[in-house]
Amino acid sequence: MNVKLHVLSAGALFFLGQAAFAQKSKNDSVLKENKIDEVIVTGYQKKKADEITQAQAVVGGDEIRRNSPTTSIGNSLQGRASGVFVQSTTGQPGAAATIQVRGVAGVGGSSEPTYVVNGMYMTARQFSAINPADVESISILKDAAATAQYGARGANGVVVVTTKAGKAGKTHYSFETKFGFSERLKDNNYTMMNSRELMNFQNQLGYLGFKPRSQQEMDKLAAYDHNWQKELLKPSSIQSYLFSAQGGSRESTFYYSLGYDSDNGIIRDIDGLKRYTGNFGFTNKLSEKLNVGINLGVQYQETQNFMDRNNTQNPFGAMYKYAPYEPVYNADGSYNQTMRAGSNVVEQIRNYRLDDQRLRIPVTLFAEYKIIDGLKFKTNFNGLFDWYMGTQWLKKGSNLDLTLNNKIPTGSLNKNSFYTFNYTWNNSINYKKSYGSHNFDFLGFIEYNDNYNETMNGGAYGLKSPVINVPSITTPSDRNTFTGVKVRNTLFSLAGILNYDYEGKYLVTGSLRRDASSRFGANNQSGIFWSASAAWNIAKEDFMKGGFINDLKLRGSYGTTGNDGTLPDYYNVNNISYGLYGTNGTSYPGTVSKGNYIIGNNNLKWESNAITNLGVDFTMWNRRVRGSVEVYQNKRKDFVQLVPLDKQEGGYYQYINAGDMSQKGLEVELSVDVIKQKDFQWNLHANISFQKSVLDRLADGQTERNLGDTYLKVGETPYVFYNVRFAGVDSSNGKALYYDKAGNITDVYSASNAVPLTDKSPFPKSFGGFGTTVQYKGLDFSADFAFKLGGYTYNNMYLAAVDPTLAVAGRNMAQAAAQIWQNPGDTGVFQKVDSNGMRDSDQWIEKSDYLRLRSLTLGYTFDKAFLGEGSPINKLRAYVQGQNLFTVTKFHGEPEVSLGSADSTALFVPGAYNLYTYPAVRTILVGLQLEF
Repeated sequence: MNVKLHVLSAGALFFLGQAAFAQKSKNDSVLKENKIDEVIVTGYQKKKADEITQAQAVVGGDEIRRNSPTTSIGNSLQGRASGVFVQSTTGQPGAAATIQVRGVAGVGGSSEPTYVVNGMYMTARQFSAINPADVESISILKDAAATAQYGARGANGVVVVTTKAGKAGKTHYSFETKFGFSERLKDNNYTMMNSRELMNFQNQLGYLGFKPRSQQEMDKLAAYDHNWQKELLKPSSIQSYLFSAQGGSRESTFYYSLGYDSDNGIIRDIDGLKRYTGNFGFTNKLSEKLNVGINLGVQYQETQNFMDRNNTQNPFGAMYKYAPYEPVYNADGSYNQTMRAGSNVVEQIRNYRLDDQRLRIPVTLFAEYKIIDGLKFKTNFNGLFDWYMGTQWLKKGSNLDLTLNNKIPTGSLNKNSFYTFNYTWNNSINYKKSYGSHNFDFLGFIEYNDNYNETMNGGAYGLKSPVINVPSITTPSDRNTFTGVKVRNTLFSLAGILNYDYEGKYLVTGSLRRDASSRFGANNQSGIFWSASAAWNIAKEDFMKGGFINDLKLRGSYGTTGNDGTLPDYYNVNNISYGLYGTNGTSYPGTVSKGNYIIGNNNLKWESNAITNLGVDFTMWNRRVRGSVEVYQNKRKDFVQLVPLDKQEGGYYQYINAGDMSQKGLEVELSVDVIKQKDFQWNLHANISFQKSVLDRLADGQTERNLGDTYLKVGETPYVFYNVRFAGVDSSNGKALYYDKAGNITDVYSASNAVPLTDKSPFPKSFGGFGTTVQYKGLDFSADFAFKLGGYTYNNMYLAAVDPTLAVAGRNMAQAAAQIWQNPGDTGVFQKVDSNGMRDSDQWIEKSDYLRLRSLTLGYTFDKAFLGEGSPINKLRAYVQGQNLFTVTKFHGEPEVSLGSADSTALFVPGAYNLYTYPAVRTILVGLQLEF
């Protein structure tokens, strides 16, 4: 049931043209340099740096390419912008990053920012598929003055991407290629056992029921010793190519590019990702008053996947769980299926294929007409077609096939397909006028956004061939299925933005937007969002002239934004089903994961965010020192959450406005040109962010709510852990000690003693990055670090690696598992467990702080003087780059990857716990850049 929105006139252009530069010559005491009045994308508009009154961070295209893996652009933002916390979702090629702008955005809802690419709304996965070499800049909008212009989509911040566009002048051609490899990062602070270490350890576990092996048995098994990680993993092979051309005349400009990226990943027998990209942009000045343009892109990729589960169907789980004396193959060459931890994952990878294909076609069309001097009308249409096909092919006669079908060779083929068409049509009026020293700039627009998605899923059993995977070879059966879903949501908006300044010294900006969303209840479909901001360019005052301060600007803003991204489609209404209970139509809430039924909520209303921001920007000593400081407070009201209803209400679940929360933060950025000479430049840069969130209120008078792995408590940080507190090991007898609810120490474990751990949350208290760049003639060097402080993660993987009961069950262990209490007086050891094994407690909740060398690059550029005037090549740069080269952490394992596994629940908080998902990788690349 969708809201029908009648559109009289739709659309306002998200004006996201490329950053432009106007240069004026100015003498510097060290170097004759250019003063650059940079034009920055601020959302719907573009402004000079000294005209901006909002909080935002800008990352340039060169920084993005220097820090980006070839197949994922989101990770390039890590450590590059204050207030923007970025974690790798997984290390899988092409995986989207988890990005949070100024902390957690709600409770049980999405914290994902809005992604806008050349005016087009995109999801995180669609954004991650952009070729980094096509990007001109990324602006991250943070306060209400920046995000209120996006209304219902601005509460979590906005990531605005501007791709490269044509430029008037001689055509410039460029070609860039990279080759390299990646490999799994080694586990921090622990190592798995080899065969003899494991068997010696198992022989000590007679008190847990393990029957000790004889030396002869151990020698026989030790002959099979091997490293499962080496059997299942390999160094990946990476290739990347991009060709582009940019140019034009006064009347028309163009940019086009063609790219190919390949990263076959680190799992043997799986070809990770292949991606083909194309981009074409063209603008034409048809007359002195009319400009038109088009930007057309194509992205096609093929991915081979793996079973991301918490069992040995997952190679990253199997390599920890299999014993090193269990071989891959039997003596006759058949697969060994006797592993104690589970079936043979090598056989499954080869016989259960998971392949994805994806095609995306984004297009932007615009026309701009100059009505009179200072007054322009612009119409803009953005469309994105996104098609997906997933194939799951279980080969006939494979081990999993025989297991699922009572040892009868059957085979199955499943095809899961969807297509999405998302379009936004915008019409805008822009009026600029100056009256003496008073300058006005008004933008008004109407916008309509429509998202349509249709899925089709088909499954068939009984394959006639073990080597062909087309639907026509399946056998008709009542097990065969065919299902599908259609989903649509719409958003209609009216908005206006007014900018005023006096002599460029005193600046005021205001915005107002009204949104109507089909995702909310019939009684609350519309929301109004606004912002007001002001800035004072103090450095332009007469009393500031002649000093060492070049620029000094104070900024302040307040406003409101909304959030409709937390709510799935149609959960604001009751659905109707026929045939569920007889032949008559009945109210049918629908289902979500774990079989929970959801009923609609007609009174569901907007989640809103009121943001206060104060900031100062400064440059000093001929702009060789640049920086900014921000303080902010967010007041989130009526956040949306899925909650269970009382049993007398049917045991259903419902999305409700569940409460309020607040956030406070401090952000600091600093960049210093230590040396700035003609042939030698050295820059140091750093940023750090501090943040704190507090849950202010829960609905219906509640003060606490248990979410399973995490907990909500009014007055505390959201998502604190909820667990039994570990008190150490009794050195006299080796028993584990715990605190009861009253804080008394006991050696009796009880899950009922779990309490909220208010000092432990998955969210960091601070994070940031720092680095340096050095250029000496043609030589360039850069290093960038990222860090995180104050967050915690439940370490499932380390718990499983040191639990002796799992060694009794035949699984491999970490070497540290042998450090078990043996004699009275032993300290610094693990407890001596009974058949219950290591118990669930905060013993396994570890600080996930880390410092990581994110990127290290060394390059050399050969210019025209070296190459010769007769050479067709204007510039050639060769470089070598390493990513994730080392990590400093006390965490046992990988502290960064934010996803537990595909088994993670809908309420999973990024970084709350680890499982066996695709790990982070270290990458080494050699590249070549040519300009013609």
